[in-house]
Amino acid sequence: STLEDPRLMGFRTNVIAVEPPKDLPPEPMGFDEILNGALTRANYALISTPNAEFGVGIEAGIIKLGKINAYLDVTMAVIADRYGETTVGLSPAFMVPRKFAEEVLRGRELNDVAEQYYGVVNIGRRYGLIGAVTRRFIERLDLNTEAVYMALLPRAPWNKNLYST
Repeated sequence: STLEDPRLMGFRTNVIAVEPPKDLPPEPMGFDEILNGALTRANYALISTPNAEFGVGIEAGIIKLGKINAYLDVTMAVIADRYGETTVGLSPAFMVPRKFAEEVLRGRELNDVAEQYYGVVNIGRRYGLIGAVTRRFIERLDLNTEAVYMALLPRAPWNKNLYST
């Protein structure tokens, strides 16, 4: 799990996985939908776990680059706490193959398109499209981890004064 990574910048974690709410859209498009999904997941995790200090939500989605008519897959992590503070981080993003993006725009989920193309059942939950296009050099877990690291930056003890309001 991303949150159990020992390199979490000195943070000690005790992770309790929570199933996300069922009413999230299946394929978020654009930063606002991705943020909404990650924020909903983070708040739901916090509410579902009464003793938790933080709720972490991770959501991947697609953003459009209009000027070049291309699409990027990006992962967003949101960390919410019981004091109302929310921090956000993004993973590196990568171009979605045009034929895949066209299918998503027709209403299919990216996981289903990738699963059909690569013949790997539930590829999105395993190593992701990024794992397939990089021949598993980079996997979904890597992108999730990077997004969580970025969301943790404002919470790092050495950055508290820098990010405090």
